[in-house]
Amino acid sequence: MMKRLRSCESNSKNNNNKSLSINEYFSCRETKSIPPRFKNKVLNTTGELVAMNNRAFELIAGDGFINFTQTIFDAGQLLNSQNIDVSDLLPHPTTVSVSFCGISLHFLNEKLQLYVFILGCYPYDRENQNANQIRQFVDAKLLEYDLILDNNKFVVTDNENKMKSCFKESCTRIGCSIHYMNKQLEHCFTSDTLEKIPVNCDLVQEMFDYIRKIVSHMRRTHKQSKLPRKLQSYSDTRFNGAFRTMNVFLTVFDDLACVLDRTFLDDYTLIEKDLLEYVCSFLAPFEEAIEELSCDKRPTIYKVLPLRQYLINQCKIHADDHDGIRQIKNFISTRFQDVWVLQDIHYITTLLHPSFKNFDVNPNLQDKVINLVKNEIIKRQPSTSVLSKCFDLPKNDLKLSLNPYQELDEYMNLNVQINEVDDILLFWLTQKSKFPTLFSIVRDYDAVPASNTTVERLFSSSKYTVSDKLLLKTFDKKSVIEATATDTKRKITDPDKKSTDMSLQNQKQFRTSTTAKKLKKDEEDDIVIWDDDVQDKENDEF
Repeated sequence: MMKRLRSCESNSKNNNNKSLSINEYFSCRETKSIPPRFKNKVLNTTGELVAMNNRAFELIAGDGFINFTQTIFDAGQLLNSQNIDVSDLLPHPTTVSVSFCGISLHFLNEKLQLYVFILGCYPYDRENQNANQIRQFVDAKLLEYDLILDNNKFVVTDNENKMKSCFKESCTRIGCSIHYMNKQLEHCFTSDTLEKIPVNCDLVQEMFDYIRKIVSHMRRTHKQSKLPRKLQSYSDTRFNGAFRTMNVFLTVFDDLACVLDRTFLDDYTLIEKDLLEYVCSFLAPFEEAIEELSCDKRPTIYKVLPLRQYLINQCKIHADDHDGIRQIKNFISTRFQDVWVLQDIHYITTLLHPSFKNFDVNPNLQDKVINLVKNEIIKRQPSTSVLSKCFDLPKNDLKLSLNPYQELDEYMNLNVQINEVDDILLFWLTQKSKFPTLFSIVRDYDAVPASNTTVERLFSSSKYTVSDKLLLKTFDKKSVIEATATDTKRKITDPDKKSTDMSLQNQKQFRTSTTAKKLKKDEEDDIVIWDDDVQDKENDEF
């Protein structure tokens, strides 16, 4: 008998499932009115929520908050017989996250018109984020548009290891150039060690820590109204975020002395204004390079090599450099050369720009790049097999030269210069009949963007794209893409009806069919900021 009692006791401890009542199986169909005392209690608690947590009153009207509250309410109904603390039910803030996958398509047609389509910004719903799961998710989304990755397709992603592993097969992965640059700038100001090696940027890191403390204090205590310009908080997800924070801080540096209290005035006096000016001046070209590589209306892949080499040259140490600047230059120069990897497409597209073909930025690379272009030309030559000689001759006006390298020789001897405002695609469109093989290389390679900022900014700008008037559930992706393509085609002028000069001049107007990055105007400070800055601003206000 005692053995049976012990057995029953152990079974009761292991069995946590209790019998459910009939009300838990079947919900009541009658709609009962909520007692006023409960509604008043919820009203008072809501007021305390927005006051204590510094949230907007519109928070409780959002669909997300209503869904969250309903989920908590349903869980409470199922757990009403148990004594549970609500803090045990809520997740920790560090574990609350939603991953998104943004996909855009870049394509050059035979007239070298650049099309950029944003396929979507999809919530990632797989079990984990390993390489296989990510690749399956991307392939499934592409298959919705009858798109398949293969070895002739280029994929531009960030440079995390899982992304490198994800797209190592059936495509050619290109690392995002802005991520290469931004990650090293981030380490320069925020990391003590990197790969077990000291960063050795103590002077600028100490100054940056003081600036971040003061900026955080000013934004939290709402003292920015006393300054001529609003301070910019640091965000590691914003490209070159340290420069933006310090540059705005420098513009109001003298005004802060009259606003700060005694606690933060000590940190303020430890900031060396001369060093701050040197750092901002040094980082300004990096900001300009990021803007150049972020353009999605024109090709940018050919800019990577020249800009990378220019930034490395900017890290040359001079005798009158401040010690803090010397530390930055040593770190950035070493990391760019070790981490920022260039691929064949960067070398080839640089050579196929008339203003870069002589490689004045780095003459030692010219021979290597010419060999790469020659290899690419050989790949595009017609087959010499016996069967191919029996095929019908193709009916086109592009006649290939008997000497496969003749085009390259003539191009290298071509005396023409293109300035920064000219369109490289217009140049190659006029040279199509003269350099047909090189033209085909340009068409395939110049469609590849230098960065994936198009989808990086997609999430932060999605709230402006999908508004209350255009709900996500009524958003038809395929119809929008088809409509975008139709609108672009309407802008294209028939080349047979107008002269070539007029067609080339008008071509700039329909170069791309993407959603342009919108600039927002900060009416209070008359500052033009990007969409991601607007998002950061609203987060701070909440």
